[in-house]
Amino acid sequence: MSSSNSLFTKFLARTLPPLFVAAFLLMFFFGYTNQQHIREEINTDIEVFATSISRVLDDLMWNYQTEELVSALGTISSNPAMLGAQLFYQDGESFLKYGIQPSDDPTILTVKKAIYKLQSNGHRLNLGSLEIYYSYKEADSQFHGYLVTQAVRFLLGILVFSIAGIYAYQTTIGTPLKKLLQAIRTTEDTGKWTEVAWQADDEIGEVIAAHNSLIFHISQKEEALAESRQRYRHLFDSALVGIFLIRPDGTVVEANKTVASILHYESVEAMTAKNVHTHYKSQQDRERLWAELDARLVISNFQTRLIRTDGEIIWAEMNGRLTPDGLFNGVLQDITTQVEARKALKERDELHRAFFEDNKAVMLLHDPQDATIRFVNPAACQYYGYSNDELTSMTIRDLDRMSDTEIFEELARATSEQRNYFKHFHTLKDGSRHPVEVFTGPVSLANRQLHYSIVHDVTEKRRMEAKLKRMATRDQLTGAYNRHAFFQIAQDEVTRAHRFDHPMAVLMFDLDHFKQVNDTHGHAIGDEVLRAFALRCRADLRQCDIFARLGGEEFAAILVETDATRATQVAERIRTLASHHSTPTPKGPITVTVSIGVASLQKNDTITTLLNRADAGLYTAKKSGRNSACRN
Repeated sequence: MSSSNSLFTKFLARTLPPLFVAAFLLMFFFGYTNQQHIREEINTDIEVFATSISRVLDDLMWNYQTEELVSALGTISSNPAMLGAQLFYQDGESFLKYGIQPSDDPTILTVKKAIYKLQSNGHRLNLGSLEIYYSYKEADSQFHGYLVTQAVRFLLGILVFSIAGIYAYQTTIGTPLKKLLQAIRTTEDTGKWTEVAWQADDEIGEVIAAHNSLIFHISQKEEALAESRQRYRHLFDSALVGIFLIRPDGTVVEANKTVASILHYESVEAMTAKNVHTHYKSQQDRERLWAELDARLVISNFQTRLIRTDGEIIWAEMNGRLTPDGLFNGVLQDITTQVEARKALKERDELHRAFFEDNKAVMLLHDPQDATIRFVNPAACQYYGYSNDELTSMTIRDLDRMSDTEIFEELARATSEQRNYFKHFHTLKDGSRHPVEVFTGPVSLANRQLHYSIVHDVTEKRRMEAKLKRMATRDQLTGAYNRHAFFQIAQDEVTRAHRFDHPMAVLMFDLDHFKQVNDTHGHAIGDEVLRAFALRCRADLRQCDIFARLGGEEFAAILVETDATRATQVAERIRTLASHHSTPTPKGPITVTVSIGVASLQKNDTITTLLNRADAGLYTAKKSGRNSACRN
């Protein structure tokens, strides 16, 4: 017992002093490291807070919301390290203060962040800056207290551990060691394994338990080995991939059920009776496989076609190595589905290439986030006059020079008209602007959401539409509005005048004795007279007035924002023009006078009633001897 005490005392005398020194050094080192880590966390927290609150303050400063700015700065109280904050204008002048400022304490640290407003064109508008003031004092104070507490606890723990160690050594190590030595000597003397009558859950107990279980493990070794072989066989037969071992001549040494299933055998035994080399669709593939095995001793991802017993041809992939005795130990997988999928993917890629690159329509792929053009087809390069590199370095806004307001209005029109395309004007490299119709939709490419646009130049289409519209609304002889267009426009003008209570008048014209002109000089001369009269009227009337030929020698005009008195004056002026200016024709100058009926818009008038009253005035002018203007 005394020797044990002496041994343990020596152990403590030699281990405790360096243990104390090492413990204090480690405590100092980890304490210093932890302090620096805490400060770094404070710096990070302050930086993150400053970044996040600056994104809030930009809108508040932009809208000059002072109370909300104070509330926002007040959130620094959530972190005891943050002492105060200050906002500055763009020129550096202080705008708002909160809490402790640097002048109050020279140990205060500062984080500064710029505050800006992101414009619609992507530029930043500088609004000012934010400074946040913080200190390590609170964190250092808490850390020092924690460090002292841990040191005291450590010393108490060492003391208790030393006392308990002395007692534990005597009760847990001395006695079991004596019994273990006695059992070992008995085994040496008798040749029989002797167990130690001792149980404990410590290291000595584990040593004694290992001694007691040694004979049991030796006796169970062969049984465990047999069970392991059985488990391996189960895994071998249940594997989802084919596992095989074959000779160079094609005979099967061993294989699992999956190999038999892939080659369509009823059982493994049926397969081992056959030469598996006959399953190769191409014997050259077999020869290439064995040649590579002989050269490299290993094969990886070797793909070939195999013929199943039912005649079906499949794609298979083999991996494996050559054993020291020259056998091929490998893994077989049916990859027919994967090969067909890759083939379908390749065909789809070729179809996409043919659709996109070989398409004669102008096609663009652009990023909706920043409007950058990512891909273009050759037709786009040819149409815009730029190279592929030039187009992919531009944005869609470089081509579409419409303003944001014009684009918004076009989007609204397309929605109301239920169109699946948009009408824009695109600028070519030579500076010309062409009307285009753009069909746009989303498309996913490599985990990116892009927009594809198919662009059609509609310059000729717009020109034809304008021509057709003119043909549909204009009289082909005189260029004035035709009867149909006149009534459509007149109805809208009557409605507008009633809504806003504005004046409006209508003039009805009829060329006097025009039938005699046709009968005497022919219809070609009559057409010249009609054209000349229409030109004089259109030149005399305002652009906002509506002049139309209703048929034959009858004309009408809508005078917007015009009362009865002013309308009568206009009618008299046109009558005078007609009577004082002859029309030059191949058969000499011809003067044709005109009779005019005048009517002004009254309450509850429709275009029909208004025209009827103007027509009545025309009838009166005719009855009074023609070449006159009468108001009804």
